[in-house]
Amino acid sequence: MKLLLTSTGLSNENVRKFFISQFDKLDNKTACIVTSGQNEEEQFYIDGSIRELKSLDVEVVEFNIAKGDKFADFPFFDIYYICGGNTFYILDRMRKTGVDKILIDAVKNGKFYLGVSAGSIIAGPDIEVAGLGDPNDVNIEDLMGLKLVQYIVTPHYNQKEKSMVEKFKEKRKSEQVIALNDDQAIFVEDGKMILI
Repeated sequence: MKLLLTSTGLSNENVRKFFISQFDKLDNKTACIVTSGQNEEEQFYIDGSIRELKSLDVEVVEFNIAKGDKFADFPFFDIYYICGGNTFYILDRMRKTGVDKILIDAVKNGKFYLGVSAGSIIAGPDIEVAGLGDPNDVNIEDLMGLKLVQYIVTPHYNQKEKSMVEKFKEKRKSEQVIALNDDQAIFVEDGKMILI
């Protein structure tokens, strides 16, 4: 399994170069961007993510799980790019559309997972850490994530969030909580993790 978990996708040059290095070539790859955009601001970031991949000559297909798109073609993509947004809402929609099971199966069968913000949180054991920034508007009770990695990622880490994150780390001290700023990412391959 290969996962690249980020705060801001491929906007940082080092993260972008690392992503590119994971493939022999990218112009023969297909990517599925899983989005949940419902307004103009969210669409702005989604469009940026699509441009990032297209600039690498990757063929891109967007699936907006907020709109209940059909997901029959999911298993045929090389890369699954999971966008940000409200983590609770995204996990709820993944479950309701069956995308959660499709992603788990695809990644366990060698497909590449690229998480951005909420997409990075969801890859972990649970999404409790999302409560530091996102409201649980959908009242989701089962916070279990996709369990693709054992690490809890808290994206967009900055000095303002330091005390909240430290309290969360103390609460979950038996687990590894990784705070990523907007220029960092972690790469996980078969259980081994490196910080970029």
